[in-house]
Amino acid sequence: MSKRTAWVLVAGVAAVVVGAAAVGAVALLVRGGGHAPVGWAGSVYLSVDAQGGLPERPSSAWSGLFETPRPSLRGLVESIDRAAGDSQVKGLVLRVGGVSAGWGRVQELRDALLRFRATGKPSWAHLEFAGNREYYLATGCERIAAAPTAMLNVSGLAAEVMFLRGTLDKVGVQAQFEGVGKYKNAPNQFTETGFTEPHREQMESLVDSIFDQYVADVAESRGIGEDRLRRLIDEGPFDAARASEVGLVDELLYADEVEERVPAVERVGPADYVKSARGFGLDGRPKFALVYAVGDIMPGESASGPFGEGAYAGADTIGRGLRQAARDDSIRAIILRVDSPGGVGMAADAVWREVGRARLQKPVIASMGDAAASGGYYIAMNGDSIVAQPGTITGSIGVFSGKFSMRGLYEKLGVSQETVRRGRNAAIFSSWDPWTDEERAKIRGLNESFYETFVAKAAEGRRRTPEEIHAVAQGRVWTGRQALENGLIDGLGGLEAAVATARERTGVDAGDAVRLVVLPEKKGLWETILERREEELAVRLLGPEAGALVGWVERLGGKGPLARLPFELEIR
Repeated sequence: MSKRTAWVLVAGVAAVVVGAAAVGAVALLVRGGGHAPVGWAGSVYLSVDAQGGLPERPSSAWSGLFETPRPSLRGLVESIDRAAGDSQVKGLVLRVGGVSAGWGRVQELRDALLRFRATGKPSWAHLEFAGNREYYLATGCERIAAAPTAMLNVSGLAAEVMFLRGTLDKVGVQAQFEGVGKYKNAPNQFTETGFTEPHREQMESLVDSIFDQYVADVAESRGIGEDRLRRLIDEGPFDAARASEVGLVDELLYADEVEERVPAVERVGPADYVKSARGFGLDGRPKFALVYAVGDIMPGESASGPFGEGAYAGADTIGRGLRQAARDDSIRAIILRVDSPGGVGMAADAVWREVGRARLQKPVIASMGDAAASGGYYIAMNGDSIVAQPGTITGSIGVFSGKFSMRGLYEKLGVSQETVRRGRNAAIFSSWDPWTDEERAKIRGLNESFYETFVAKAAEGRRRTPEEIHAVAQGRVWTGRQALENGLIDGLGGLEAAVATARERTGVDAGDAVRLVVLPEKKGLWETILERREEELAVRLLGPEAGALVGWVERLGGKGPLARLPFELEIR
């Protein structure tokens, strides 16, 4: 799919959206801009709804024109932590189902639930249908109730990778890739029909690490021995009665019955609670900047449309946020929040440069979400300190380049092509002919050069030798816990751990509240509408598999070496 085609589709979508926006804007204006603090009639309990995604970024003010905004991960964590220390909040009820976030974000929210639980206030989780992520999150609460007809698919973890080589062969498409790193397996879904040995070794190591974390955490929370829990997992899935019998849940209750167990007269959601807690007036708290890098790292501006959170982390946008934070004397430290599988190598290098420049002015702490791998690790490794969750996917120090030769497909469709070129390698990224041996050698040399740069800069950032970094590089993907053991990060935890590190480096007392300022500022309505990209449109029109292929075609278009994870790296 070309950019021209994509923008024709965008124009069609925009024609519909504009009409809806005009109506929605009126509604938005009627609501008013400010929010008065909420006054509680008496004691309250915090009602947390964790369903669907756990977006990194807070919703744009314009998102309400298109869909009901979802609370951000940061908003949920902030509300739970505030409620833990609020005497007016008597308890917490978590309703969880259909969580689509990765393990890093799930662990971050669960950690907040554990902190609330440690206060001794009652905390309940209610389940109607729960897979592994949902149940894991629920175990952050003191008590777990399941609906009498609930099903718990607590049956172990799996990682599935779809290989498209056979399909591409059938339609006459050749996947052309060159990579550096024994474990740089991102292109394998297009070049192989199954796991290579390094690919299988890496996937088994990742699944083992996440599964061991899962078992240890659930066993501790539920007071079940790890060996017994592993045997129970092999028995799953469970209906509600059996789950109660074996101790996975405490009671069989409907949602309203759970609410009655909390001694409070009123319930309040996270958004209203945080607004009430903040109030009005001057804010004299020490300020830390929060700069997001969410999605594929690409040149230009970040893209996050009204129908979902960020798909692209633009180097220009991230760099602008870092520069603003570095120049602002009121900002004491910078937290770079990375949730990215990587992307274009030169874009990651541009952000690496901006991180280094910002470090000259004030501390920069990298905080990793679900993933900060390959290019995502590249932009984090120049920070003063790196913090990740145990289940974060990181590392993947390696690069690859590629293209899809469509000649066979075109010929099947009756399409022919003639090319006039000046320069031996002028058509090296043409979608018609596959690479010649000379062209492939040229691509290999470019990748090797970038890999050497990647390793050298990682060694500088981590205060290691290039040889030490190479030993844990070669495209190898690690969990956060494994990365800590291998010296690729400095500590485990979520955003709150990054804030704690920033406190230490700036001399802010642990008991003092701080203010996180998101930089750069959010985009307006029209920018939000028009920044839709080809991949997002393709996913909606063609389905996720076809959309992913279109995304690869768009990324590979002569942008240089890619430092990126495969799309299908999901453990569930």
